Amino acid sequence: MTVSSSDALRQTFRDVAIGMVITDADGQIVQTNDAFCRLLGYDETALCGRSIASLIHADDQAVDSRVLRELLAGVRRSDVITKRFVHASGREVWGSVNLSVIREDDGTPAFIVRMTEDVTERRRMQVERDRFFDLSLDMLSIANYDGWFTHVNPAWTRCLGWTAEELTSRPLIEFVHPDDRDKVFADRKKIFPGQPMRDIENRYRCKDGSYRWLSWSVHPQVDTRQVIGVVRDITEKKRDEAERRLLEARVARAQRMEGIGTLAGGIAHDLNNVLAPILLSIEVLKDELGSDTQREVLETIEASARRGADMVRQVLSYARGVEGQRVTLSMSAVMRDVLRLVRDRLMSDVQIHTSLPEHLWTFAGDSTQIQQVMLNLLLNAKDAMPGGGAITIAARNVDLRSVDIPEPGLPPGAYLQIEVRDTGYGILTEHLDKIFDPFFTTKGIGEGSGLGLSTSHAIVRSHGGFFQVESSLGSGSIFRVSLPASQSSAAPTPDPMPTMPQGAGQCILVIDDEDSIRRLLQTTLRRAGYRVHVASNGSEGVQQFTTHQAEIALVLTDLMMPVMDGIEAIRTIRAIDATMRIVAMSGLATTERRRDALLEGASDFLAKPFSADSLLTTVRAAILSIQ
Repeated sequence: MTVSSSDALRQTFRDVAIGMVITDADGQIVQTNDAFCRLLGYDETALCGRSIASLIHADDQAVDSRVLRELLAGVRRSDVITKRFVHASGREVWGSVNLSVIREDDGTPAFIVRMTEDVTERRRMQVERDRFFDLSLDMLSIANYDGWFTHVNPAWTRCLGWTAEELTSRPLIEFVHPDDRDKVFADRKKIFPGQPMRDIENRYRCKDGSYRWLSWSVHPQVDTRQVIGVVRDITEKKRDEAERRLLEARVARAQRMEGIGTLAGGIAHDLNNVLAPILLSIEVLKDELGSDTQREVLETIEASARRGADMVRQVLSYARGVEGQRVTLSMSAVMRDVLRLVRDRLMSDVQIHTSLPEHLWTFAGDSTQIQQVMLNLLLNAKDAMPGGGAITIAARNVDLRSVDIPEPGLPPGAYLQIEVRDTGYGILTEHLDKIFDPFFTTKGIGEGSGLGLSTSHAIVRSHGGFFQVESSLGSGSIFRVSLPASQSSAAPTPDPMPTMPQGAGQCILVIDDEDSIRRLLQTTLRRAGYRVHVASNGSEGVQQFTTHQAEIALVLTDLMMPVMDGIEAIRTIRAIDATMRIVAMSGLATTERRRDALLEGASDFLAKPFSADSLLTTVRAAILSIQ
């Protein structure tokens, strides 16, 4: 068979812009056109009779030979490969070559036609693109419309840990956080018609199982059905934003607390002005009164007034940082007063065990502040056991060495150590370093201020002591307080006659539909030192609260009332002021009723009938406690 054609076809072969070369079955060049000669820098005379293999780059000859063998064997009729030729000057020329076989009538291969397009410049741009792609610090990607990555640069591996092969071997949606997938699908619907998008944010799973926030700018290529993505890791930015929001919330809460502190300081100042003449008058009256009964009444007045003064001092200490009065204290006596306050606040399924041996060393401290510390620890222990459990309180004398003291700067020596152990759910390891931070709390909104432990920690530090905490999830917690002690013990003293817990001028709103109960509560609370507003049903109580909200410290409300019941009143008042302390009362003291009141926001519950002592103890604990 010979290569022959009409003059028109011959002229077309020579003039076509694409390079063409015809070889025999052995690879010897039979004919070339001008474009192929220009491509490699030869004239046709120099090429004819030459082996085509001699023009192909040595590194690409094996591929060319393999494709040629498959064509000659009839595996396929034609093929396209990209390979390098060697120019007459010695430089590399990239060509996209379409190979096809011309056969004899019997099927024997006669000639091979190679149509070669010069793609050197295209290849150079592709190499430069790939170099930029690989060196970019941004994460670059190409994905198809089916939702698979086809190309990712090394920045993806540095960020997520997955190799390029792993990222391109599964649908990209599998790497997206489950909570972000619906948004990804919605964004894809906007992108596919050809709409570029910026600042698309979602979370991608790392190889270690964690997630990182990514921000995308995407440019769809509708003709090739591809999406080019420029992606940045914004995890740190997100973390900074979260920390900023948390800081702003803490600042806002601190400002609210500062306002409360200013108000508390003003009230404490006024109360001191009220208590001062009472205490001064007592000394005068002692000389005027003759009977023992009158003196006993006066002593009661004096004790109540002095207790009120102690409470004012504590308010000033908290509001303005005024140092409390330090006296020699017995931990047994302190705990006796604390337990008297807290027992009625604990559920019946919480048991308290104490181990307070005789001859415990005394220590110098402010009684009210130390009571506050122990009260906070006991109430936290109760909250850690919603299903009930046991609280163990134990104290002992210890002689500590420097290595036993975790706080720097504290001297070794005699310490009184008291620990509160609960059987609750324990504290997460990652939370242990934060529990003494101001405003840190794991409780829900309105359930805790995050100030109880931070205030307790500050009080213990101001007494020269330190905290130690042991806890593991599911095994309960131990809070251990160590206070510097004098190695002398207080002689056992008989329990004093109990006195009714006194208020310090705080205002209480009483809501009860029973007139006789309402009047008795008002009288008892007023006699105990409280100011009282009264209401006969929940609706009237809400109106009173709205009117007197700024001065009301506590709401005492019945649950079963006409017009608006106590549960709805609690819910409405908490909607107005989420921090308001509320004590619920009911003659139907079922577990369900107690639970409903506490779930709606009541801080405590009183079952009718109750004594004046129980009432005043609960009221006082609710006002004093920081939860």
